[in-house]
Amino acid sequence: MLESLDAYRLANYLRENGDSVTCIDDVYSQYSLPAPLTSDGFPVYLVRTVGPDDACIFLKDGFCSIYPARPRTCRIYPFSVAPGQRGRDFEYFLCTDKTHHLTGGRVLVNDWFYKNFKREDRDFIKLEYQCAEEIVRFMRQLRPSVRETALFSLLYFRYYNYDLQKPFLPQYEKNQKLLMSELHKTLQTN
Repeated sequence: MLESLDAYRLANYLRENGDSVTCIDDVYSQYSLPAPLTSDGFPVYLVRTVGPDDACIFLKDGFCSIYPARPRTCRIYPFSVAPGQRGRDFEYFLCTDKTHHLTGGRVLVNDWFYKNFKREDRDFIKLEYQCAEEIVRFMRQLRPSVRETALFSLLYFRYYNYDLQKPFLPQYEKNQKLLMSELHKTLQTN
């Protein structure tokens, strides 16, 4: 999955390294595909794959060509993160469906997350889960004919409305407030 923070970092990285990317839109159009996450059409972006093995588009000669800016999902693999319960911020899970990936020695989980799950990521994920739950609730209340209009606002504010010259998190928070305002208006005309 390619989250908006991932796309923001990737756009900056690719631009700084001579790629033709000029804005976050270029990352989505060139390197990802939209996909519905829920039956209500909640959209996410997935990194494109290529070739008969469906390899990541960024895999070149067996190595990640964007390693310093790789998406969070890749950075914390073979772990994943979900909202925590009973006062904890997060719950951590180990992916065991591809055990051949788990070779090469021992890893201390705390060290792994300290290195690969930075403060900005944690803050983003907390906001992301809060916003996503509320957005899904709104989307479920909309008639299908109105949902399509709401989807445009959803895509714009969650994924596209970012200035690569400004810090990400303040923009993300502002975008989520604007999105919620738009969804409230849409719900009133539902």
